[in-house]
Amino acid sequence: MKVAPFRLAAAAAGAGLFLAARGPALAEPAPSATAAEPAEDGDAQALTERISDLEEDLRQTRRWALARRSPVLLSGYADVGFYAPEGTGVGFVQDGLAGAPRFPEHAGRFGWVFLGDILAPAINTRGEPADLGDPPGAARFDTIDSNGAPGFIVNEVNLRVSGAVADSALATASINFTPRSGTGFRFGDVFDVDLAQLEWMVGPRRRLSLFVGKMDPVIGIEYRERKADRRFGITPSLIARYTTGTPLGLKARLKLGPGERVVLAGALTNGSSVIEPFHFYDELDSNAAKTASGRLSASPALPFELELGVSSAYGAQDRALDSRGALWFVGADVRARVGAWQLKAEWLRGRGEGESGWRHAEPHRPYGLRLHDGGYVTVEGTLTPTLGLLVRGELRDAEVWLGDPTAASGADRLYVTRSWRATLGVRAALTDRLIVKAEYLRNGEYGRVPSIPNDVFTSSLVAIF
Repeated sequence: MKVAPFRLAAAAAGAGLFLAARGPALAEPAPSATAAEPAEDGDAQALTERISDLEEDLRQTRRWALARRSPVLLSGYADVGFYAPEGTGVGFVQDGLAGAPRFPEHAGRFGWVFLGDILAPAINTRGEPADLGDPPGAARFDTIDSNGAPGFIVNEVNLRVSGAVADSALATASINFTPRSGTGFRFGDVFDVDLAQLEWMVGPRRRLSLFVGKMDPVIGIEYRERKADRRFGITPSLIARYTTGTPLGLKARLKLGPGERVVLAGALTNGSSVIEPFHFYDELDSNAAKTASGRLSASPALPFELELGVSSAYGAQDRALDSRGALWFVGADVRARVGAWQLKAEWLRGRGEGESGWRHAEPHRPYGLRLHDGGYVTVEGTLTPTLGLLVRGELRDAEVWLGDPTAASGADRLYVTRSWRATLGVRAALTDRLIVKAEYLRNGEYGRVPSIPNDVFTSSLVAIF
């Protein structure tokens, strides 16, 4: 009977290690002495002490197993669609190419004048247009290049990686894969990293969050649904190009008051919050000055959900080699929810000086901007637990140019936009992870900008994993 303590110790240790490896949900206390062979009276005290030691070893082994367990969470989605553009799929025309110029006052000041909106005929949540056209004086990477033909497309495959690196710190990365047509014996598939951030939640109540890296912006509210699995519909607004890009730098967000109904956010970044494919973006800065942006929002205590916000950004022009010229935006937004329906609206203005006094070296020539007015109003909600409806109205009144129009030789080119758009969309949630969407975009022009056949029908199947 002298072997009983040894047998019991071995059994308890083996069971403890096995259960700890299987996880805390399966781990149980070591068996008591009554479950093993009877021990001699003289060994009872030693056996009890040994069981106590084994239980402590088991607790330590469970803590070790928990620490070694991977904290990384993988998620994402695949977005597959079909689109059918009107005309050639191009959203602009060259002024004076098919008759008398509509804007003769720009003659001599710009080498080329284009009318319309390059990004208006969007076909997916990324905002890619059906066709970028082939204007003189510009070399572009046309990712769709439909030439007006309808087609199927894998809009985007997104992979998100997140994990707790400390009790109050969370790391997040988001990578987009976009299969496109290759040329010249090369694959056309590309990828882009749109998030790579570390968030530190400060204090026991964690009302203050500090961010560093490539992160969501703080301008407006549309950035919250810039991804296909979060957007109710498909396409972004006409002003999303200015507010949904992910800049690189530092950000802070503070929640204040009872119920955290006031939120103050600020950021200091390399460049603005413009999307990367557009003219005004500089992820790795080429000048010393940085862009400061901020937003203040309030959600008053009402019978329904309401959020009111104002935001702005100011900094050196993206891509410029110096910090003399400024690029700024100012806007306001509102979001209200009543039952299953939600109203969202944004208004935005912006200015950029462009080249003034001297020409910058390629590829660091800043574009000039006069965003006189831009905004949208969206109403969306569910008719049944499965079926949803979206209606959006919007406009964009802007001028974008490259070069110095006051120089003797004039500027390179000018884009004049007086555009409105009406969007009707439907959404069917087949499951909580499989969503079908369809939209029709009625693009129109006003003022002296001629009507351009650039309406779009587009659809999307989003599979979330």
